[in-house]
Amino acid sequence: MTTTKKKTAKQIVAEQIDALRPLDVAGLTAAGKAAGFDSRSGFAAWKKALAAAGVDYNAMRNERRAEKKTDRESAVTHEVTLYSDAKARTGRFAICDAAGRAVWYGRFFASDRDFNGEQSTGEMAAAKKAVWLAGKIAEAVGGRVRLTLRVDAQWLLWANVTDPKRGGKAKELRRAAERADVVLAVEYVAGVDNPADAWTVCRSFQRWQDSHLPSLATPIAAK
Repeated sequence: MTTTKKKTAKQIVAEQIDALRPLDVAGLTAAGKAAGFDSRSGFAAWKKALAAAGVDYNAMRNERRAEKKTDRESAVTHEVTLYSDAKARTGRFAICDAAGRAVWYGRFFASDRDFNGEQSTGEMAAAKKAVWLAGKIAEAVGGRVRLTLRVDAQWLLWANVTDPKRGGKAKELRRAAERADVVLAVEYVAGVDNPADAWTVCRSFQRWQDSHLPSLATPIAAK
């Protein structure tokens, strides 16, 4: 019985290059998967073959991401500044507004899958809640918001890096902002200057629904 050997990515790209050249990133991705190169190593081989044929998939992808980021930023109508913090030993998170007033705080629930009892996961979970809240603020004002998120966890500043190969665990915060259609900028603030810290060690709670969300946003035109 004769077994037909699967063609390499290089062979397939060479055969289909005229059809592949006009495609955008989505088209090149679909073509690679259709050709059977849908695993991590397989798709890496597909991109390498494209590059050898003069089609730089990574450059096209990065350009498209930059365009999307520019489009999102140009459509921003409001600005929001929030502080977030978490305390693993108390199992609590807190989010404050630009003036340092608490807008949402309490204990993490079992449904908070980002938090596993370790400090950095609490910091991420609290930051993602702030991003989610920014999305709800955008809904309340009927626009798109730019969120300046101030944190004392310096590692979260890596969420500002747009290179998909960099950012470490903080990349998930950037992705959360993209999913929420929020333009995100993370800034560092010393722990002693983070007003959210005090609400991570108290016993009370405050629901986000009890805050007047539109008042947390500043219209760009009003600046």
